[in-house]
Amino acid sequence: MHSKNLVFISIIPTDEHIATLFDLLKSRLHKISYGETDFCEHEKFVKEHPYRCWYLIKIKDTYVGSFYVTKENTIGINIMDECTHLAVSEIIRFVQDNYEPLPSIKSVREERFAINVPPTNKNLNKSLEEIGATIAQITYFIPN
Repeated sequence: MHSKNLVFISIIPTDEHIATLFDLLKSRLHKISYGETDFCEHEKFVKEHPYRCWYLIKIKDTYVGSFYVTKENTIGINIMDECTHLAVSEIIRFVQDNYEPLPSIKSVREERFAINVPPTNKNLNKSLEEIGATIAQITYFIPN
């Protein structure tokens, strides 16, 4: 996909995509679902490609993030803070134009797309609110 500013590149587990995703992962400021990972774990994860779709985000000649859609109808957006405002509405539009939410399964997935956002990611929160997204829930992790 190409827009005026962004290019979305479908991820395939090539050495280049694996290395690029690892670099982006290591530089990520806002985290939800992963702890420290080494390159071998990361490479295995990318090769297993657990998502419905997964894209790298490029602006000009620079990779600035990635996004994916899960089988639970969630969209994961991982992008550099300074690019969030520019990219979020285009990512959402691209997903809506190219993918239908999978049918609802009670207690498993909603009938619409959702996005999990770390509470520290104020840029993503603001960008989603600007396009009319609403908060569905707040999740807490219980200490071990």
